[in-house]
Amino acid sequence: MFSNVRRHEIATFLRIRRARLQPEQVGLSRGTRRRTPGLRREEVAELAGISTEWYAWLEQTRDVRPSLETLQRISVALKLEPAEQQHLLTLGGYGAEGVSYGASRDAMVSPQLQRLMNQLDACPAWVTGARSDILTWNRAATVIHGDLHDMEGLERNGAYQLFMNPRMRRMLVGWETHARDCVAKLRLTFANYIDDPWFNELIDTLLTHSAAFAEWWNEHNVQLPHDGVKAYDHPDAGRLTFDYAVLQVAGGNGLPVQLVTYIPKSDTPTQAKMEALMGNAGYPGEDVVQESGEASG
Repeated sequence: MFSNVRRHEIATFLRIRRARLQPEQVGLSRGTRRRTPGLRREEVAELAGISTEWYAWLEQTRDVRPSLETLQRISVALKLEPAEQQHLLTLGGYGAEGVSYGASRDAMVSPQLQRLMNQLDACPAWVTGARSDILTWNRAATVIHGDLHDMEGLERNGAYQLFMNPRMRRMLVGWETHARDCVAKLRLTFANYIDDPWFNELIDTLLTHSAAFAEWWNEHNVQLPHDGVKAYDHPDAGRLTFDYAVLQVAGGNGLPVQLVTYIPKSDTPTQAKMEALMGNAGYPGEDVVQESGEASG
């Protein structure tokens, strides 16, 4: 179904990207009478080899369904990055074939994957589903997230924690950079669930309660998942710095899940600090096996 919400998302995304691209970047003259920020609609249409009327209909949320080829041409004309092109195609209904996105809320974690995480004594690790709900974790993950056993529904969600948990905001070094990154990756995933109340529960909650999330969400930036470095100022251990990796693996029922692993950075004292924290019998949580699907909120 090509809903009004989906048409609005396509229109807004195209307008923002068109305004960002300057005529000089595509070999056009700026001239002396240009009032439009970025390119004009007719210029995008010409570069894409489609009619101006058809392109205008897309930005006006008219009841039209662009073809895959049309969206690919527009992607080239607007010089979209790979993540942006993927986002536009997914909004147009051309996401990955053979993936049952609607069922991803029911993702499970296999006992084998849980045992793997439990072996990572000093490496925080957790598994997330499509909505960034934290499905399961090892004991070291509580160093980052706190006692996940005490959290319910959306509280046990990575994006919710980042924006709504004061502890996370205090600890994460460079919070704004990482929070923007989270929003961009979440919006990329959102294209697959744009009409799904389950996914929109998270988005609506964050839009209502976080001004920063609302501001960055409306920028329509998108980004592919990637590895990197994160640092935290822990209240007991001080600075902890990790290399992190995000791996897509098959869940216990075959649906894809994300395995997030934090590895203490080798040129820092993080490894020793993590070992000391994990040796503290008062630290929350034993290794657990979560047998349910994603938190329903």
